Amino acid sequence: MPLAEMYDNLSSGTHIWVAPEPEMSPRLEVKFPGDEFDRASLSNAISATIDGDTIPIGPLELQIAYKLALGGRTDLEDAAHLYTLFGETLSSARLEDWVEKLDTEAEYARLTDL
Repeated sequence: MPLAEMYDNLSSGTHIWVAPEPEMSPRLEVKFPGDEFDRASLSNAISATIDGDTIPIGPLELQIAYKLALGGRTDLEDAAHLYTLFGETLSSARLEDWVEKLDTEAEYARLTDL
């Protein structure tokens, strides 16, 4: 997709999903920041290395809490997967701070009981 077309899509509020061809996952969502959590994700980004390339991603603690807030089946599965996969490296204090800001304490309690 040409860069100008991508910018036009993003400007109109359309999110762009990126995955290696011909795969459907892992995929990344590209969008302009729309709220305080999007901005926090950018300002607190961490680095992920994929096939030798480094890209900034939102902090895992925020991703987990945000997925809990979205509340869809896939979102909850994503949150559980991230929590299980990265649990030992997560900052409990940061995760609980995001959980509180996103008002997802009940969902987080169920997640931690797994």
